[in-house]
Amino acid sequence: MMAKFSVFQLVVLVVVLGWPVTVNGQLSHMMHNWDCVACETNSMLAGNFGHANNFIFNMSDLWWVDTVARSYAAVAMNDILGSREYNGTGENGIVTVSRALKAVNPKLKILWYMAADRVSDNPFVMDQFRNHPEWWLKNDDGSIAWFRPPTGGQPGRPTIDLSQPAAQQWFANLTLTYFRSHEEAKQLCDGVFVDSASFRNPSAKISAERYRKIFDGKMAALHMAQETFTELNGGEVWGNAVLEAHSIPKTPGVTWNTALQHFNGAFEEMFGSFASQNRDGTWNATLMERCFESVINASNAGHSVVIHAFPGPSTSPFTARGTGDNMFRVSSWAGAVRVPNTTEGCQQAAAERLVESLAPFLIVANERVFLSYAWFYSIEDGYIPCKAGVECGMPSSWYPEFTRPLGPPGGPAQRNGTVWTREFQRASVYVDLKDRHASKITWH
Repeated sequence: MMAKFSVFQLVVLVVVLGWPVTVNGQLSHMMHNWDCVACETNSMLAGNFGHANNFIFNMSDLWWVDTVARSYAAVAMNDILGSREYNGTGENGIVTVSRALKAVNPKLKILWYMAADRVSDNPFVMDQFRNHPEWWLKNDDGSIAWFRPPTGGQPGRPTIDLSQPAAQQWFANLTLTYFRSHEEAKQLCDGVFVDSASFRNPSAKISAERYRKIFDGKMAALHMAQETFTELNGGEVWGNAVLEAHSIPKTPGVTWNTALQHFNGAFEEMFGSFASQNRDGTWNATLMERCFESVINASNAGHSVVIHAFPGPSTSPFTARGTGDNMFRVSSWAGAVRVPNTTEGCQQAAAERLVESLAPFLIVANERVFLSYAWFYSIEDGYIPCKAGVECGMPSSWYPEFTRPLGPPGGPAQRNGTVWTREFQRASVYVDLKDRHASKITWH
C-alpha cells in the first residue's frame, strides 16, 4: 500500500528522553531508576541497531522481539526486516517490527534512524531525494559534494543540503510518511535518531561560512521536528556527534550546549574507543575527560544521553565471525592485542571487557543517561543474548553485572586527577583514565 499522505503534510514524531522538558506546554519524561542496569524492574539500556542478512531474525520466530522488548528502555532501528529495500509499497520492515515490539512492551520507545548526510538507504526515500537536485549539497565551485560518488555504473549518492528550507521541511517530515495513518504513526513511532547531526564531510570543498549555514540548517530541521511533535505526543530526537569530545573532523561551534538547544537527546558514539583512545589502545585521558564532562553537563541540563560503548579498545576495520548468513560483525582492537578469531572468543571478550565500559558509564550516569554495548550496529553484534544455533557477539545469557542490585548513587562522581570514583548503595566504582584495565566495580 502506498503511503497515504504527502511528505509536506506530515512532521516527525519526537520523544524526549530526560527529565520533564516543556515544549509548547507539553511534558515528556522517560527516566530509569537505580534498581539495576537491566532487570525486571528497570532498564538503562538503549540500543541503535538493525540486523544484517541473518535469516534467524524473522517474524516467524519472535524470540528476539521478546528479548529486545523486555530488556530495553528504547531502541533506534535501521535496516531491519528488509527495510532497506522498501520502495513505498506494502509495509516497511521497521513498522512491522515496531508493532511486534509494542505488542510485548507498549512502554518501549522506538525511534527511526535517519542520516543528515545521505538521509536514508531505501528506494522510497532515495527516489524522492534524487528528484530534487536543488537539495543536493554543492562544493563552492558548484560541483556535487557526493556522499558516495558514482562508481561501477552505479548512481552516486548525493548529500543533502539542509541550508535549503524546502529540504529541511522534507527531512523533518519524512518519518511519518512510512505509516498508513497518523494514528498508526503516533502509536508505533516515538522519534528519530539523526546520524551525522554535526558531521562535516571531509571531502567537501566548502567554506567555513557555508558550513555554518549548513549546520544551522541541520539544527533548524531538527528543531522543527522537536517543537511540532513534542506537542503532539511527547517525544525524542537523538543527535549523533553533538557532544564536543571528539567531533571528527572538527566541527566548530558544536557542543552539547549549542546543538542541544534545538533538540533534546545526544548519542555518544565513541565512548572509550575509536577517537577517544590512543593508537596503542590506551584511553586518551584528555578526550575521555571531555567526554565525561559533556555527558554529565548535558544530562544534568535535562537532556537524554545514549552512550554507545564497544568491547575493548575498538577501532576499524570491522570483520565477520560465523558462517554465511549466520554471522555477526566485530570491531578491530587498537594496540598489540587482537580481537579473537572465534565466535566463542569474541563472546568471552565482550564479557571480560564489559567493566571497561560499564564502570565509566556508571561514573557519568544519571536517570537520563542510557547504555548501548555491542561490537557494531546489527542486533546480532552483541545487543542481546542469542538462542542456541545463532551466532551472536555476546554470551548466550545476559551479563551478570546487568542484573545485580545497584541502588541509587550517594552523589556525583568524585575526581582526583585522572581517577574518578563513585559510590552506589550496592556498588563502588573506580575508573582511572590513564589505565582502562584498572576499571573496577566492587559489588556490596
